[in-house]
Amino acid sequence: MKRTRPYVVLGIAFLLNSSLFISNGWTIERDVISFVTRKDRGRSIQLINTQGEFLQRLMLEGSIAHFTWAPDGHSIAYSSNRNGDPDIYIMDVKTNILLQLTSDAGKDWWPAWSPNGKWIAFASNRAGEVDLYRMDANGENMKRLTNRGGCKRPDWSPDSRWIAFVSKSSLYTMSAEGKRMQHLTETSSTGCVWSPDGKKITFVPRGGAVGGTALFSIDVDGKNMRQLTRLYKGPVAILEPVWSPSGRWIAYVLVQPPEKPLEGQLVLAEEFFANSVICVANTADVGGGDPIEATREVVSSSLEWLPEGFLSVSPNLEKQTTLWGKLKQTEK
Repeated sequence: MKRTRPYVVLGIAFLLNSSLFISNGWTIERDVISFVTRKDRGRSIQLINTQGEFLQRLMLEGSIAHFTWAPDGHSIAYSSNRNGDPDIYIMDVKTNILLQLTSDAGKDWWPAWSPNGKWIAFASNRAGEVDLYRMDANGENMKRLTNRGGCKRPDWSPDSRWIAFVSKSSLYTMSAEGKRMQHLTETSSTGCVWSPDGKKITFVPRGGAVGGTALFSIDVDGKNMRQLTRLYKGPVAILEPVWSPSGRWIAYVLVQPPEKPLEGQLVLAEEFFANSVICVANTADVGGGDPIEATREVVSSSLEWLPEGFLSVSPNLEKQTTLWGKLKQTEK
């Protein structure tokens, strides 16, 4: 049974460089990228603009596996193994409260907050295979959505009626109730994302079908594939594709994996992401044009655009730093 645990947040630090919030037209565009950086052992979310300039860093106790912003920007849902197996937590950045939403013996990953703010979809192996589940934003009313295994990275349509996801190298859509499942195409990536207009889904085609590696979009009926970014040749991977709220940009992580290890050797995540670059492509350019290399930070496993509502609860521009102290567990 799920147990919801409140945590009093006394120890989360916002490191704010206020001058950058008003530079480069950011206050007009509101397009800001947030991602987990391994510089702090996966314990911080860093904010940059589309030019790669540092804006702010959000420090958390415990490692962050995957995270998602609430549509109003007031909360973050994330997966963390701070209490053992990965579970889903919500941090309210306005009330300074952290809630543990799941406490199943299985592992819970890839939370995705619905645009209407009502639900969080996520992947879990609590029943054996990795399938998708949905719960209310307070952790109640858990519902299993798939029963096929190998499911990853749920992403909501802008109207919160549909979910796109990847299962066993195939791209699917289904209703928010887990019905009307439709196979769209094959993919080589675990990530997919809905376009802001709700008409297309962005993904990486499988294998060498397009002569290299690039982000493409496909209509929700499985037709009309279109190349969105430049085509990369050689052993590279494109991960974490995300559209900006304005629809002007697509950000993604470009990874050049290390040389093939000897048989029996393992490649650690730190080694795999050592050559990672966050790229930003302008969707107005044919094929994405020449992308901006926004940062060469060692990225972890999450990339998200920042909701505009975060400004209303972030530290004001006169406060360079707001210290919230250490996470202290209290029982309900």
